[in-house]
Amino acid sequence: MDVKIIDFDHKGRGFGRYEGKSLFLDGGVIGDTVSFEVTESKKKFDIGRITEIIEPSIDRVESKCPYSKKCGGCDFLEYKYSMQKKWKRDNVSATMQKIGGVDTKVEPTIGMENPFYYRNHIQLKVEDGKLGYYAKNSNTLVEVKRCLIAEKEMNKAIDVLRNWKDLKSVDEIVVRQNNVSELMIVLITKTEVKKVNGLLSELLDLNLKSLFINYRKNSRFRFGREFKKVYGEDYIEDELCGFKFRLSAESFFQVNRIQTEKLYKTAVNYMEIKPDDVVMDLYSGIGSISLLMTGAKEVVGVEVVGAAVENARQNSELNGKYNTRFIAGKVEDVIDKLVEEGTRFNKIMLDPPRAGVDESVIEKINELQPERIVYVSCNPSTQAKDLKLFKDYKVEKIQPVDMFCNSVHCECICQLSRVN
Repeated sequence: MDVKIIDFDHKGRGFGRYEGKSLFLDGGVIGDTVSFEVTESKKKFDIGRITEIIEPSIDRVESKCPYSKKCGGCDFLEYKYSMQKKWKRDNVSATMQKIGGVDTKVEPTIGMENPFYYRNHIQLKVEDGKLGYYAKNSNTLVEVKRCLIAEKEMNKAIDVLRNWKDLKSVDEIVVRQNNVSELMIVLITKTEVKKVNGLLSELLDLNLKSLFINYRKNSRFRFGREFKKVYGEDYIEDELCGFKFRLSAESFFQVNRIQTEKLYKTAVNYMEIKPDDVVMDLYSGIGSISLLMTGAKEVVGVEVVGAAVENARQNSELNGKYNTRFIAGKVEDVIDKLVEEGTRFNKIMLDPPRAGVDESVIEKINELQPERIVYVSCNPSTQAKDLKLFKDYKVEKIQPVDMFCNSVHCECICQLSRVN
């Protein structure tokens, strides 16, 4: 059975049509003609496995990663990077039209000069004393010796960690690298880690800033509540757009420093800040975007994660920015309190999790009627769904940013203006 790959789906699988049904194939590239066998058949679609590439796409390239056939970390390592950027733009455009009913022109994707060695944060799995990532759509571990999308100092850490004699005593390992190649490492475990001193002595040969043990009973959560500092500082300091940020082990920080600067600068430019603006920054995290809106009269950040709010306050003080304040709490609850206090906002920044903005929050924003909304999203599908709910607003600009090179994922910024 042969088929031509004509698109990708939201999981990065090659998509084609065969005998009237949709067909999904891992490893297919747009333009490939392949032989396949069906591994799972449903009423309206089939899932298959490529058995032979009969005629490769002109946009197919050889993967630089020895694990790309098995590892689930990257989707597009065999797809020309210029075409990745084009596909992401086209996909954002189609998603906005289909889900959101938005036909605003989508700008060309902002990409990277080198789409490798960009991740400043990785979470490695451990099983039976082996270190790696899960295979695609699976909990099967793929052991790795290095990672082509992780920053280079982190690859040195991978080499030390995978040779640690007591590796099987932990479940996962988080590695974070800052702009001067300092490392923060968190060992996640259910039990005591007794032989950590030998590991520490080897990690000290690298640029180690902090080493923690996190005790986690339930693997559904990223971290457990208890952290034990083994070595170094309580935080790691990173730099973005000329601002310094202190990050605790739990802090969320964008994984691609180079692209984050482009993302945040574009978002702030879309806000068109004026000296009398009062801006509400919802889902503000550690204050990354809030601090960049230096020209506003006041920026109020709202974030549900208490540790992130504490980091945001520290970051504001660290950078000498006194037009910002940060409030911990659910966005929908804090908005009500701020309005009751008499605070009036004329512009709103949104940077929610992948699930998007809660519908109740959008209703409150509609009541506030800010003149400008800028919506940053790592999930254009939920972003498009949310855009339909903003009443009396026009989507003026849409800008995709390739934060996650060689994967199916894309960040997207939308500028909305109130229609008078």
